[in-house]
Amino acid sequence: MSHEVPVTPPSAEPPTKVHFRRTRALVEKFPMPKTRKGALLGFVVIAAIGSFLTVAAVFAVSFSETAAFCGLCHTMAPEHKAYEMSPHSELACAECHVSPGAMGWVKAKVAGSRQLFQLITNTYERPIPAPDHTDMPPVTETCMKCHSLESITKNGGPVKLTLRPSYEDNEKNTRDLVAIVLRPAGLMSDATTASTTAADAESGPRGVHWHVQQDVEFTSADPRSQSISSVTVNNPDGTKTQYIAANNVGISADAAPDLQRLADTERTRRMDCIECHNRVGHTTPNTSRAVDEAMSEGKISPLLPYIKKYSVDLLNDSYPSIDDANTAMETLTETYQSKYPAIATKYATQISTAIAELKRIYAEIATPDMKVQAQTYPDNLGHKGGPGCFRCHDGAHFKVVNGKVTNESIPSSCSTCHTFPQIGGSVTGLVLAGAPASHDEKLWVFSHKNAAAAVASARNAELKKQPAGSVDPSGTECGTCHQRNYCENCHTTGAFKIDHDQMLYNHAESIRLTGGKACAYCHQPVFCASCHQGNVLDTPAAKQTNGSVTS
Repeated sequence: MSHEVPVTPPSAEPPTKVHFRRTRALVEKFPMPKTRKGALLGFVVIAAIGSFLTVAAVFAVSFSETAAFCGLCHTMAPEHKAYEMSPHSELACAECHVSPGAMGWVKAKVAGSRQLFQLITNTYERPIPAPDHTDMPPVTETCMKCHSLESITKNGGPVKLTLRPSYEDNEKNTRDLVAIVLRPAGLMSDATTASTTAADAESGPRGVHWHVQQDVEFTSADPRSQSISSVTVNNPDGTKTQYIAANNVGISADAAPDLQRLADTERTRRMDCIECHNRVGHTTPNTSRAVDEAMSEGKISPLLPYIKKYSVDLLNDSYPSIDDANTAMETLTETYQSKYPAIATKYATQISTAIAELKRIYAEIATPDMKVQAQTYPDNLGHKGGPGCFRCHDGAHFKVVNGKVTNESIPSSCSTCHTFPQIGGSVTGLVLAGAPASHDEKLWVFSHKNAAAAVASARNAELKKQPAGSVDPSGTECGTCHQRNYCENCHTTGAFKIDHDQMLYNHAESIRLTGGKACAYCHQPVFCASCHQGNVLDTPAAKQTNGSVTS
């Protein structure tokens, strides 16, 4: 009979001890220094690896904030091209788009992660929207690090002369010179103090940078601020000056509820640098200006009839792809062959050169696969690449006093920010100083022949001079500041034929009398649209009487 010896099963070890034994076994596989020198060598190796990883991480973070990194994504191709043409192309993206400090860095990386997810899942918008200004760092942390308020406003700020060639869209591509003098801060720059009254703040010339010298707020339903509903100037004496867009007024005798409604339902922002310089880091050339420059440099020949008009029309059109755009540019040859066969033969080389230049310009300003065309991103600097200044200075934002809408609007004359534009074959005698008090009347430029006689009669008698009676101001009071070409600049437009007393409901006739050219000197389509929106002026009968918004 066999006897089995009972086998005692090994006692189960706690899981923690088992894991510890495995970890110790794993560690024992690595060679450990046996001497003091070996320990020192191991420390140096570990420190070197740590330093390398730290430097690599810092480099990766720094690189992620550069234009080269941002430009890697095809979604940012339009902005990257514009950035390379901008006056700030030497700056890193983060210098304008990321607030300083840890929180700014974290916010930027969270936004970048969200954008990366959209890129991977192909859910990004086309075109990429311009950034909401509320998401941008404050201008005190970006713009004003280099451009102090004092440097742009002291003693009126730096006066800037702009002189450039321009070609008309007629058959001869008539070449003109355009000259204006910008007045960045006007004459109120050093006069505005804490004791300044509302009346003081509203008197005297106010230049471009007056907007950031004063506390100016506005309401807008558009996150890009392309339409302005109301404007409030918070005066240094504690009072407010308010303006409201005409199309937001319900009852003109009681506009207070309308102002309150806009304040409650729309975003209120303080005017700062990027409200006007919204594309300063991503400048896209205006198509007309780009063609003017190409023509002045001989890349597009002015000898080709209507080449300015054809070029701008081609560049402003929308195309599904760059290849389609290039095909459209090549139709220029067919256009000249059908309309100007002799020109097509004689200037075949110039036509080919023009086509090549138009292809280059279009590739700079448009990215079809991102649905970005020449006019996708409006530029608020000035009023040629978008509504710009005329978002407020359109003659249709009226002052509200004691709740009532008055007929006084935000100033919209040329001299508010710059001199009257000189346009012609040559430019001389450009008036640099501000206008005298006699020119304050709103329609002075249209009534100066008679008004000058009344205002300056005593002085003229003393100087034995007469008010201007022709386009030659020599020997007159006007000749003190103006030369003949200054007067001709306006008189050649037909502006002197305009009768503003008949403009409200019969302005189409006045426009026709001037050849449709003079009005555009002072008015932009946005000014006309302030009346031609959702009212009786949109009826067929009114259009037949008054003409269209673009007349």
